[in-house]
Amino acid sequence: MTMETRLQECLDRREREGTLRSLMPLPTSSSSSHFTPPKPSASITSFPIIDFSSNDYLGFARCREQTRRVECAYNKFMTSNNISLLGATGSRLLSGDSNLARSLEAKLAHIHNRQAALLFNSGYDANLSVLSSLPYRDDGQDAIIMDELVHNSLVMGVRMSRLQKDRVFSFRHNDVDDLRRILDNVIKSSAVIPTVLIVIESVYSMDGDIAPMKEILDLAESNGAVVIVDEAHGLGVFGHTNVDDMKLESVVAGTYRKQNIGAEITQQSLQGGTGALAALNLEHHPALLCSVHTFGKAAGCHGAVVAGSNTLISYLANYARPFVYSTALPPHSLVSIQKSYESMMSGEGERRRKLVFRLVRLFRREMERGLSSFGKDCQFELLPSPSPIQAVIVPGNENCISICKDLREVHRFDVYPIRSPTVPKGKERIRIILHAHNEEEEVQQLVTALLTSFRRSIIFSHTTRSYGISKL
Repeated sequence: MTMETRLQECLDRREREGTLRSLMPLPTSSSSSHFTPPKPSASITSFPIIDFSSNDYLGFARCREQTRRVECAYNKFMTSNNISLLGATGSRLLSGDSNLARSLEAKLAHIHNRQAALLFNSGYDANLSVLSSLPYRDDGQDAIIMDELVHNSLVMGVRMSRLQKDRVFSFRHNDVDDLRRILDNVIKSSAVIPTVLIVIESVYSMDGDIAPMKEILDLAESNGAVVIVDEAHGLGVFGHTNVDDMKLESVVAGTYRKQNIGAEITQQSLQGGTGALAALNLEHHPALLCSVHTFGKAAGCHGAVVAGSNTLISYLANYARPFVYSTALPPHSLVSIQKSYESMMSGEGERRRKLVFRLVRLFRREMERGLSSFGKDCQFELLPSPSPIQAVIVPGNENCISICKDLREVHRFDVYPIRSPTVPKGKERIRIILHAHNEEEEVQQLVTALLTSFRRSIIFSHTTRSYGISKL
């Protein structure tokens, strides 16, 4: 059997299982997450599509004013420093280092209240670097315990580590009692006192819920363990200025008000948006080994940073292979990151966060009200999330795909199905992201379209069972 045949067999198997991935037709809207409109196609109309899928929470990735700020700062830097290089030309350990990169790392370390910071080319690279390179005991007594829903980059980093597979454990999602049980078992079963690494996300990308970080960090400290927190979906969205937005009960109970948000922004509300750890004053927690902050979401650009101790950062610069062997970020990316932090922490960033969470309250209120009309046996479920990530369970890959296709092609909403095995079977979902660039009317229309599609799906399901229609 040739390699080409094996490749095709793998693709055919996924197609039979309904899990085959492919690039979707590009939308036409200039406000979408894509850069250029598609060529005319029978599968896509000329009407603009509305973004409810990108991770551009604050809308900075599509903001012309933000683009102008970056270009002005970049041109000024290149001119004043007489630099003509387009790329970094090499890895940081060779020709790719710069004063710009080092000064940015110093600023990010200060912002995230850590001793030092190290830039990476992406969040995936950063997670892979940390998890794959950490040193463990030669006798195999150390262990990793991770939340069952952590991102693939964290899982792959663990798989690439030198730790034995039987010393890698997962605990039930956000369940501190289950974590405690596993941690106790690991310590009791070890011949010596092990080093245990606990891996979590601050905000989970598929469910949108928030980790009980204080309880996990305290548990780790009392047992001599350390914690890594992936802040990919916390940066820019949460900070010390909007702690209440992290609580589901506050989002649910919060009164939705249509008002002029700009009038609420004061000088005291600046410096927010630096992450969920900052919101809870946990950046100095003794059990926190490091935090990973990704720039491809709310920051609206690219790259990532690991913030930790001087010792950890020095270690990663020596042993993290993706860092050692990758060409560094170019000057334009470094300037983009710097300007993104300035914007996220400014009054404009605060205004955008308030817009986002006003839409979160609106969406949850209308969605819960609509789903309640379906009765107790409703198969669709709005997951409990206080964040801009709102997930609606739509069981079955085929059903989930069909409803998303209807939402895209008929209603022009840019949403995507999250299918198994990315999520557990029966927990397939439509992942909806609310942004500062969304309008209230668009959110209302999305809810109406979702509920209409759900009712149509239920009617079709009942009809199929009643008439004994089988799938071809």
